[in-house]
Amino acid sequence: MQRYKIKHFNPISIIFALLISFLFSCNITKNIPENEQLLVKNKVEITNKHFNEKKSGFNESDIKQILKPQPNSKIFFILPFRLIIYNLKSDKKANRLKEINNKRCNKKNQKKVKKVTKRLRFYDKKSENLSSESKKYKRTSHKLSELQNKIERLDAKECNKEHWTRRLGEAPVLFKLNDRYRNLRKIKIFLKEKGFYNSDVKIVTKDRKLNKKKVEAFYKINLQEVHKIYNISYEINDEQVKKMILNDTVHSFLNKGNRLDISILEDERERITNFLRNKGYYNFSKDFISYSVDTISKNKFDELYIYIKKDTSEISKSAFKRYIIKNVFIYSYFEAQNALTEKEHYFLTFDTLIYYDKDEVKYNFLYNKMPRINPKAIVRGLYIKPGKLFNLKDVNATYRYLASLPIIQIANIKFTEIKSENSDIDTIAMLNCEIRLTQAKLKSTNTSFELTNTSGNFGIGGNFSFTHNNIFRNSGVLNLGTKVAFKRLTKDKSWIQSDTAGFFNSHEFGIDFSLNFPRLMAPVPMKKFMKRRNPKTIISGNFNFLQRPDYTYTVAGGNIGYYWNSTQTIGHAFLPITTDVVDLRNATPDFLNYITRLQLKDTYETHFVFGSSYKFTFNNQFLNGKKNMILLMMSTKLAGNSLSAVMNWFNQPKTEGSYQVNNIVYAQFVKEDIEFRFHKKLLRENDKIAFRLFAGAALPYGNLKVVPFGERYFVGGANSIRAWQNRSLGPGSYIQNDSIEGYPNQTADIRLEANIEYRMKLFWKLEGALFVDAGNIWAINNQDIRPGARFNIHSFYKEIAVGTGYGIRLDLGFVLLRADMGIKLIDPSLPLDNRWIYGDGKKIGNDDWSFYIAIGYPF
Repeated sequence: MQRYKIKHFNPISIIFALLISFLFSCNITKNIPENEQLLVKNKVEITNKHFNEKKSGFNESDIKQILKPQPNSKIFFILPFRLIIYNLKSDKKANRLKEINNKRCNKKNQKKVKKVTKRLRFYDKKSENLSSESKKYKRTSHKLSELQNKIERLDAKECNKEHWTRRLGEAPVLFKLNDRYRNLRKIKIFLKEKGFYNSDVKIVTKDRKLNKKKVEAFYKINLQEVHKIYNISYEINDEQVKKMILNDTVHSFLNKGNRLDISILEDERERITNFLRNKGYYNFSKDFISYSVDTISKNKFDELYIYIKKDTSEISKSAFKRYIIKNVFIYSYFEAQNALTEKEHYFLTFDTLIYYDKDEVKYNFLYNKMPRINPKAIVRGLYIKPGKLFNLKDVNATYRYLASLPIIQIANIKFTEIKSENSDIDTIAMLNCEIRLTQAKLKSTNTSFELTNTSGNFGIGGNFSFTHNNIFRNSGVLNLGTKVAFKRLTKDKSWIQSDTAGFFNSHEFGIDFSLNFPRLMAPVPMKKFMKRRNPKTIISGNFNFLQRPDYTYTVAGGNIGYYWNSTQTIGHAFLPITTDVVDLRNATPDFLNYITRLQLKDTYETHFVFGSSYKFTFNNQFLNGKKNMILLMMSTKLAGNSLSAVMNWFNQPKTEGSYQVNNIVYAQFVKEDIEFRFHKKLLRENDKIAFRLFAGAALPYGNLKVVPFGERYFVGGANSIRAWQNRSLGPGSYIQNDSIEGYPNQTADIRLEANIEYRMKLFWKLEGALFVDAGNIWAINNQDIRPGARFNIHSFYKEIAVGTGYGIRLDLGFVLLRADMGIKLIDPSLPLDNRWIYGDGKKIGNDDWSFYIAIGYPF
């Protein structure tokens, strides 16, 4: 991420440009033919006074989505940007330019074909004088083949490219008479599927007063009484299946008194199908389930019949038969390409290794190469076992486990029915299971170099990382990383004294490692509790050394963490041990004065952190069919309590009011964070509203009276309040009056922040975003003497900073590039009655806005 400033730039020009674009859009009907109208609005209104969205199962927006056509897309809800682009050229001009460009393209291709054909003849003639066994002949033949393929590609290439206004723009959406009747029919079908039969639907069109070529369509709906389920009857002619389903009706989506909703009926078909497949019915499908409804009743209560019928066909016999898994064959080093080319011969090259797990369950491992993965590492997470009934849940859980192993690139599970002589009368049949595993790259390395220029301070650096995806042959992952950086810090760019010899006077070196094991490595056996939760144990450590002209800073740390999922949407992370050691040495008087003014002196002093943390995560973005995404993260961190208990137990003396271990004081604090994100999809495709709320507080107590620097909060920057530079806002209404303090470094103990962003699709791969950010940080410690920094429950809302802005995003699929410009609206560092940036004829200064280039969405 890089922050940019441009001199003498007024961001109001952006707003002015948008207004000009809006005025330009007033002429969007200039290419509309006579007797045609541009559809500018669809509106749905349900006229029933007591309409309830929750009880009805839909709202007006749901109906609006099914209407065709939809008006042209707009940005900021008012500007038909793509239609404006389309109207830059009339159809006649666009087609003429298309023909000119395509003729030019065809001529260019013909020239290329002639050129390649000439080279082809040359090599063809050359090959005639060469021996078919010589190396030159083989090279020439290969060249001939390449040239021939190139000619074929050029001949196949079509020059039929639309004009750029047609590729990037959007044709005007016209409203026709047939659209009325088509939409009326769609709405009635939709309402009927929700249980509302014979509802009244009317459409009214209204021309715009200022432009008769623009039309608005209003759909008014008067709902009749909803049809409900009076009774549910099951017609099942297989006694075993009937008994299972009737015993499981407590989990049914259908209940007496419910709306007669087609989508709920379909969900129930899916539920019954999965229920039976989890009970061994491998070949059962929802095609064997059907419904009929008696809707004759005048009181709108209907009889629902559920049919599950078995007939004499072979497909039906197989569907109502339960299957037991007989054998499990595991190809732990499967090569799909070789299997396709060599076919049956490929499978003849494998040897078999018999493996028994702790329960004496037999697995067949097939190898044609030296095995890389210990069979135990694979079997440990398998739910498919010989002797068990087929269970769809077991198959999905096995897929999830295998997908969690980085050494496994592709996992494919295949079942084969074992035919028997009495297969027509047997109610139990047998399956063989094949698990084919394609392995990923065992080892990988990555090297990167970087050049930095921060306010004129030039720097270079490099990173190297190594990954082993199967450490100890147990599918564990080892990550090693190193970092080296050199930077030139100059006195004219900051307060730092720079008299160190050599061009680079700041040196940084870091190393880190992590070991990731796909199981819970706990001292107490928790196999039954944890197996289906895809647990991980991660052991990590890091060391970083930074030497600058003003101080030397060393940080070393380590963590042991357990990670697991309790459901598809809920995750947990528990770190029983998390530790950091911070050592500050060789600090100059100027630097000490600097961190003292910022209330950071105690946070920088040598100390260490020893504690535990827990994080809860709810995330529904991977659920199918979800319109809106919700992400909730809550975390708690406690540090120093266990050490204080030990010190008190052994009656250890204090030094300067604090306990020390090896002459190093340890921190004691509690930290609580909560972050909520909500993404709501809008009616227009790919548009959404993104919202984030963050609240956090760190409270020091006991052994150290301040929160360590690495645990404190800051705001500003590309992923926070974007109108302010990183770490330049707050705390509270505090303002840095000291120009010699150099780079902003404001931190505190409390953070509150809210962000809202309207993300819109522009054209091609470009997206736009309009955002508002608000928040600040505050100090909670009584020792913080910065004016206005302390949190006050009665006045903190007056110190909320507010910024707005606009961003452009380029979505390349594998990476999203982002450029955001933030503009200050309310600055809490200004006097209380003068914090509105645009008040009293103020001019926007160079410090009132920021521009960032970053990777990925801010939240």
